[in-house]
Amino acid sequence: MPRTPFCIAALVLLAVASAACGAEFHVAPAGTPGGDGSKARPWDLQTALHHPKAVGPGDTLWLRGGTYGGIFTARLKGTREAPITVRQAPGQRATVDCRTADGTLGLFTVEGEHARYWGFEVTCTGTDRYADAKGSQPPESARGGVNCSGSNIALVNLIVHDGSNGFGFWSGGEGGEIYGCLIYNNGWDAPDRGHGHAIYAQNKTGTKRLVDNVLFNQFCYGIHAYGSSRAFINGFHVEGNASFNNGAAKGPGNLAPCILVGGGSPSEGIVVKDNCTYSTGYGATALQLGYGADNKDAVVTGNYFVGGSALRKWQKLDVRGNTFIAPAAPVSVEPPGADLAPANTLVTGRPSGLKVFVRPNRYEPGRANLIVYNWDRKPEVEVDLKGVLKAGARYRVASAQDFFGKPVCEGVFDGKPVRLPMTEYRAPPPIGKEGYVPPATGPEFNVFIVLPKD
Repeated sequence: MPRTPFCIAALVLLAVASAACGAEFHVAPAGTPGGDGSKARPWDLQTALHHPKAVGPGDTLWLRGGTYGGIFTARLKGTREAPITVRQAPGQRATVDCRTADGTLGLFTVEGEHARYWGFEVTCTGTDRYADAKGSQPPESARGGVNCSGSNIALVNLIVHDGSNGFGFWSGGEGGEIYGCLIYNNGWDAPDRGHGHAIYAQNKTGTKRLVDNVLFNQFCYGIHAYGSSRAFINGFHVEGNASFNNGAAKGPGNLAPCILVGGGSPSEGIVVKDNCTYSTGYGATALQLGYGADNKDAVVTGNYFVGGSALRKWQKLDVRGNTFIAPAAPVSVEPPGADLAPANTLVTGRPSGLKVFVRPNRYEPGRANLIVYNWDRKPEVEVDLKGVLKAGARYRVASAQDFFGKPVCEGVFDGKPVRLPMTEYRAPPPIGKEGYVPPATGPEFNVFIVLPKD
């Protein structure tokens, strides 16, 4: 295929702005290995992910709308200055269903380096959500989710649900980023407990960034940066995430921690910044920082934590500018004795008023996450979107818990605050548990996503 010039303003890995010029290619559910990546002769997904010779640094692979069924491995290799991008085509819905025609379940595996996977959906329509055996092995070899061992990979604005884990983000790859993703209903049930997390991560070299994701209603944890004494839990930057009601897919009374960073080996270079947590009834742990090993250094700043928190075994710990909200003692520190009160807000009762966090999306202008604590439980609230939308921009607002449903509001931005209904939006039931009704967070708490309207 001739390389048609195609230039876009792109954000390279770690959201560093850069100009990228490259060719554009096309992928379709009905594409073939014998295609050439043109609109008339698109590739099938696996052919495209195995890095055809025509694809070079800075190029874009557009996924047309439809369902791509199967078990896939991506081996694309770009450069730091010009990553290769795999992105959902504008105005379309591309879904990767990690299930073959004969019912075999697997993963969307990402190898390679300096590539971005952007905006599409990854799920698994297999209905088996129960394992007879205890332990952390899925009921089958694996059921869906993104499993990344590549280096400097950016996983951007993906919708990942109903896998075994939403993301496995492993130390075999250096650095990388999970950014702006919507992650829910991942995991499985077992006799001992619920298993499977939104993000299960380990890291040895560089920094892994987990930023501006919305994580809810897994069978177990939200962020689970954890491992045994043989694993590496170093260099994590955890910022701007909204983690709530994880564990609820197992059952409303099985809420799990929203954020865990720590394990059986010492951790260092940890930053937990500007995150928000919530659980129905405030019963879940908001933050568990540190686990079994003695750790080196961590910074915890600007977070709004609803639920208890525990910070364990740190040589150097900088904790400031956070709000800790819990019905009992909101935070424990090991070893004891640290006085967090002067630099943080500690709330042992239920707050009042309105607290809104607006998180503009670094990759897509006009997109943002809105995290709303409506402590007075008003039927609607007003949110200022001047930092997100320009006057005259067409927009829609989706509930994170009903992303593919009807917008909660839409229109043309006139500079005035946007009114958001704070109703009882609920997560969809996990595939295989269609009769299950997840707990509602509204009207007290909701997360919304502002999107440009085509």
